[in-house]
Amino acid sequence: MASEAPAVVIAVLFVLSGRAEGGLTTMISDKINQWTLLVGMLPLAMSVGAGAITSLPLDARQHEEFFLTAAQSLFGVALLLRLRFSLLSAVVLAALFSVQIVLAFVYRADAAKAIASLTMLGWLYLGLAAVLFMLSGPAAWRAVRKLEATIHGHDPQAAARRGSGPDTVGRNG
Repeated sequence: MASEAPAVVIAVLFVLSGRAEGGLTTMISDKINQWTLLVGMLPLAMSVGAGAITSLPLDARQHEEFFLTAAQSLFGVALLLRLRFSLLSAVVLAALFSVQIVLAFVYRADAAKAIASLTMLGWLYLGLAAVLFMLSGPAAWRAVRKLEATIHGHDPQAAARRGSGPDTVGRNG
């Protein structure tokens, strides 16, 4: 949690200044950084330290935490497919996170039950993500096309707003 505190503070500052989009972008950027640079570098650092290519050994608790975090991330992606983050989405995400905290607290003395309950919560995240992916299919393809257009420097909607492009040929005389 300490490594995420700076991003959370910045996101809160964005929201308090009326720029919620900037706050959401900050949190998404932080999550991408966490999964690509931080988690992705762990096996590499382990291999460099060992002097040979090796895997990262995880105990049962670490495996469960990795699975749960990946499931939460996938659920977050599913929630953001429409390129909007509703109050209902925020409440559901906060409620599921609260359940995670309560389960970890209730089963703090029994590692096996804690691991089993949090693994089930991970599967719940994956199930909810699957439902959202199915419901958001058209929105997902629109988001992918918009991202692709942005990457290639062409925004068809912006071109249409400017009055250029194939749909306006011949109209201006």
